[in-house]
Amino acid sequence: MGTRGLEIVRFRRRYYIHWHRYDSYFEGLGAQIVASIPTDPEEYQKWLKSMRARYAAKERALEQHVYEIRDESEPDYSQFREFVTLPSELPRLNGYDAEFFYTIDLAHEVLTMNHSIHWKLGNITRQDNLWMRAIADSIYPDKPTISPDVCPEEHMASLALELPERIKKIDYAFCTVKPRTNMEEARTVFLTYVLAQVLIEYKDEIIRLGMEWSPDSFPFRELTFALVSIASGQAKFHSFPAQPCDPRHCCAWNCKSNHLPKLPGWLDEKWAGDSAPLLEFGSMSHRPGEPPGVSTTDTMYWLEDVLVSPTLVVDGEAITKAVTWGIEHGRTNFQAVVLSLFNVAFAEVSFNDDGPFVKVSKAVNLSPLRADYCVSTHPRQRPELKPGMKIQRQTGELIMQTNCTRTVRNLRNRFPGLAALVNFFDVAASRRASSKPGFLPPEIYYQILDFVDYDT
Repeated sequence: MGTRGLEIVRFRRRYYIHWHRYDSYFEGLGAQIVASIPTDPEEYQKWLKSMRARYAAKERALEQHVYEIRDESEPDYSQFREFVTLPSELPRLNGYDAEFFYTIDLAHEVLTMNHSIHWKLGNITRQDNLWMRAIADSIYPDKPTISPDVCPEEHMASLALELPERIKKIDYAFCTVKPRTNMEEARTVFLTYVLAQVLIEYKDEIIRLGMEWSPDSFPFRELTFALVSIASGQAKFHSFPAQPCDPRHCCAWNCKSNHLPKLPGWLDEKWAGDSAPLLEFGSMSHRPGEPPGVSTTDTMYWLEDVLVSPTLVVDGEAITKAVTWGIEHGRTNFQAVVLSLFNVAFAEVSFNDDGPFVKVSKAVNLSPLRADYCVSTHPRQRPELKPGMKIQRQTGELIMQTNCTRTVRNLRNRFPGLAALVNFFDVAASRRASSKPGFLPPEIYYQILDFVDYDT
């Protein structure tokens, strides 16, 4: 049957993706993959070692021939034609019209089916195809689970990181303030809209994989850095040279316009001009000796004199940690943003006679997405749907699938954390500007402005 599917191997956080046109259902491709994994413990360890060695070699070749950006050198794709796309730590799986997904994680030794069914790779129950009979619908639509009534829990697995317990206490004198989410200027609306579109574009990746990402992982760093860069006005918007078609998606056989070839994740001078090489978001490409991406590898950093602290949980402990880090770096008056993939909090630190004092907001939702929507967790987090039980629809996920950014009111209500993020950086920039007086009297600047045009 023409049932399409993706067979994926995850090695060192990168996803190597094969596409199958036929028979990708559980009884077909699923059964083949399960059968290919040895049951004997000794044979399993040999197989695992050989698989890791095989993909380590692919990773080395990928770095040498494709991902390392060298002047006057073209990427060589010849060794990677078996994959539908170049391996990445941030896989985009929606563009292949696939109905079934199988991911073998060689590091965590987990086999995942359809994103939410997680088996221990070396302990999949095989007798009478018990693993297949144990797959069941959960109370959450389109998020299947494993029936504990059919399959013992010892065969199940989880890929999600264990979240630290929330600690409300802040180890500094503080008061709580309310972040500003209203949007009165066109610039604020535009930046909030762009931020919302980023989260909408990557909502499926966040739901599938977000709970596996730590603050120092590539996807977490890139997504949070994109949010603060756009909100602070530091992101630059690049457009392709004007032409009548979309250079990436045009399929017209008689089109005479220039089209983008298969890319290694960056654009050359032809498409990026003086900005070349211009990295695509989520790209693993990099200059020799540098890490991929555009975000810093530090887990805390300064952006426009605002301290940015990505974290798994936005709580009092995360606020304390950020404030302490800023003070230890010699700052006495500064603003800080503490954010996860789901929430953000804001802080302003000042010193008085009694020491540091912090104005801090409560955590604000970035979007309608919630951490408990994620499916990397243990199958027990998705109870089996049984007769008499009600289906539970995760409202925020449904909202993200609608036209939820069509009005200013929608943006403010659905994405309050993003609106607050734009306003916070705007205030921080104003305070930074006012604290740095010019060298000339103010009336001289007004006279200068009278003699320059808009572009200047």
